[in-house]
Amino acid sequence: MTNPPYMGAKNMSPDLSDWLGKNYPDGKSDLMTAFMLRTDSLVARSGVWAMINLPSWMSLKSFESLRSWLIETDYLITMAHLGRGVFGSDFGTVAFCIEKSAARGRQGVYRRLFERHVEVRSVARIESLYRDEDYNRFVVDQKSFTHIPGQPIVYWLSEKMRAAFSMGKPLGEIAEPRQGLATTDNARFTRSWWEVGNARVGYGLTREEARQSALRWFPYNKGGEFRRWYGNQELLVCWQEDGAEVCQTIVCKYPYLNGKYQWVAKNMDTYFLPSVSWSKVSSGAPAFRLYPSGFVYDVAGTSIFALDAEALSGLLAFGDSQVAFELLVALAPTLNYEVGQISSLPVVPIKEEPTLEQVGHLVATSKDDWDSYETSWEFGGNLLVNEFRALTVR
Repeated sequence: MTNPPYMGAKNMSPDLSDWLGKNYPDGKSDLMTAFMLRTDSLVARSGVWAMINLPSWMSLKSFESLRSWLIETDYLITMAHLGRGVFGSDFGTVAFCIEKSAARGRQGVYRRLFERHVEVRSVARIESLYRDEDYNRFVVDQKSFTHIPGQPIVYWLSEKMRAAFSMGKPLGEIAEPRQGLATTDNARFTRSWWEVGNARVGYGLTREEARQSALRWFPYNKGGEFRRWYGNQELLVCWQEDGAEVCQTIVCKYPYLNGKYQWVAKNMDTYFLPSVSWSKVSSGAPAFRLYPSGFVYDVAGTSIFALDAEALSGLLAFGDSQVAFELLVALAPTLNYEVGQISSLPVVPIKEEPTLEQVGHLVATSKDDWDSYETSWEFGGNLLVNEFRALTVR
């Protein structure tokens, strides 16, 4: 049993980083994972070794090759996922025992001794949860992790949830999640809609209509706060003449692009199309929203495009479901929802798909709420005031 030193690759000296890359390539992202490989090499075949370290190696992309090696060659006998509090206000702790031999269908026993990973508990509290033998106890065949992109050690997912990754079709195969524009100078090229006169703004246009107009400002989807179904429509972007000024600025700022502004103003062919969008960075569950035609979208307002409104509605309903959230916890443990992770979400057909009418009702309700505030460019009056006026008329 050992507690290895911790040091991420970013903090290593060039010599140490090079040495680890040559000698422990699967564990080079951190000293603790290099020590996992070293410890394993010191143990005889069918021997057992144990370690206590940080849980980051269980899910982050930078440790994917380490997980692949571990699942393929060794048997994870048991794990106590302790959460935060063993060493005070720490980053979380995980303890595990590994046998140096292939699992061959044997199941491991996992304990998840917390409900919310962000919560710091006392050692006494963690011990009391451990002594409750039925508390968050999971028995899992580690081979089931290989069906999940990146092979994260997500033992707490149910068998059906893990099976969804092999049964379902990746979202990226049925739709197009995309990154959008980075203006490189938001202070210059973006405005709140109330800062610009309506006569200078093009709402609800297609890309061709916007290009042919003499207008300078157009709606801009930049992600924003947690909000499902509809909303977060407050910004405008300077996109006159199909973004000529923005693209020229990108070329001047980054000469190494050799004029290829498309590397920064990404996926311009999807600008102004209707989409389902989500905020790339979140503090919790993701929130998907419908955006009608007429928007340019940002790198932080990442978006999904589909063939028709019905497909978009189905994706919106799936994205805002609890199932999608649980799956994303496995794929995006840092709550940074990248395009690749959204593309990997398995979409499994169900018997009762949500109808276009049902999703439309949710979108309409959310839109009515959004438009009831002065921060909406379609503000039509406060709902409470409007209701009071209607009552007085009656």
